[in-house]
Amino acid sequence: MATMISVWIVVHGLTSQMQPYVGLFDEFLKECRELDANDKSAFPVTKEVVGASCHLTSACYTSFRKRVMEKGCKVKRREATPAERSASGDTRRGKLYVISIVCPVHPSKAADAKAKAELATAARKKKAAEAAQRKAEKEQKEREDRERMAKLQREKVRERYLSIVGEGKDDELKHKQPSPDVKKSTLDTFVNVNVTSEALLQHAKSVHDKSTFDISNSIREEERSLLTELRKKHAKEEDELRSKMRLKQSGLIDNAITKYDEIKAKIEKECNKKVVSPSDK
Repeated sequence: MATMISVWIVVHGLTSQMQPYVGLFDEFLKECRELDANDKSAFPVTKEVVGASCHLTSACYTSFRKRVMEKGCKVKRREATPAERSASGDTRRGKLYVISIVCPVHPSKAADAKAKAELATAARKKKAAEAAQRKAEKEQKEREDRERMAKLQREKVRERYLSIVGEGKDDELKHKQPSPDVKKSTLDTFVNVNVTSEALLQHAKSVHDKSTFDISNSIREEERSLLTELRKKHAKEEDELRSKMRLKQSGLIDNAITKYDEIKAKIEKECNKKVVSPSDK
């Protein structure tokens, strides 16, 4: 409910503020209607309808402009000159404006003129859209032509390179990078592509770089595999060594206990009494 009341206040507030300016515009239209509709020299008519002494807020100006344009007229707004500002008596610091209305044709013909203007605008937009479409298609075709010629150039350079080098053809073909799908033209067969030494050297450099890159990757993979196997082998040997040492330790301790028991028996026999060992406590 509060929202509806707020909207009502805003709308009716703008209407009440615009009413004087709408009245000025209606008077201007009345003057234009009194002119001869068949006198082409009488139009367009331009008049300063709203002076600097009348201040329209942004919202009021937007609504006022919309109403004027609905009648087939145009709005021009300029900043008031110092003299006009002084004459208005307005002391506000903001900008003051003078609003002019242009009536391009007799008001009785405004509807037809507006319809023609809308048709002309639609035709211009259609023409601009068609031009943009043609431009996009042309740019697409030029891009495809450039890509096709670049691919043809690369193929000719590769063929010339292989004919000179004469070795490693399988590797060269294996390392050949897949090219994007480019439309081929039957005229490409007859295109004379000039293969320069700079292009051959650049291709040789790319082949060399690819080869060294593959070698480095292969060595890294091999090294990683060998190290993994070595770590597994060492881990197994370490476990076997620990088990062996624990077994040896256990055997030595058993031997020491047996030897101690033999010594203890000899002492008991010699002394005719039992000797209590620390392990018997």
